[in-house]
Amino acid sequence: MRRREVHDRAVCDPDDGPITPSNRADLGAVARLLNVLMSSVIVSSLQYEHHALLVRGVSARPVAEYLLSCADDDRAEARGLAARIRDLGFAADHDPRHLAGRSRISFQSFAAGDLTGIVAQNLVAARILVQTLQEAVRWVGDADPTTRRLLERLLEAKETQARVLAAESAPDRPAEQITGDQEVM
Repeated sequence: MRRREVHDRAVCDPDDGPITPSNRADLGAVARLLNVLMSSVIVSSLQYEHHALLVRGVSARPVAEYLLSCADDDRAEARGLAARIRDLGFAADHDPRHLAGRSRISFQSFAAGDLTGIVAQNLVAARILVQTLQEAVRWVGDADPTTRRLLERLLEAKETQARVLAAESAPDRPAEQITGDQEVM
């Protein structure tokens, strides 16, 4: 593409912000996808935090701390998804009445102290998001490189969460082995 052509395309519709004519994605469909992912990540963050508060016992404290850090990470990721939705020219839907309906994650509670159930549920949720994000990355492809990179970063973070939770769910590994020394988000 010639320099003049790039300039002409960039000055066309400056109100579109970072979205230029070279973005080939169906922006409405991408925004809908990102709203689903944002809802899923918000529900995931709420579930992580809820579960962290249910964990009992000194030996399980590292698990609770890890779950709280995952909740914080998910909230930051949700803000990033919402910002991208805005950049695409749409509004992120944070309405609590819609979050659970759009989320790929089903919020589940457990009895206080059910560490096995808590870890297993959060591992399943992380794996659901890994699979959903893999499909989203493939779907977006080269049509919207910025959104694809955002999804790839989120995918990497969710894979890390799943890896740590899978290690925690191993029967021969006690809860106190989850520490800040491990590779986590």
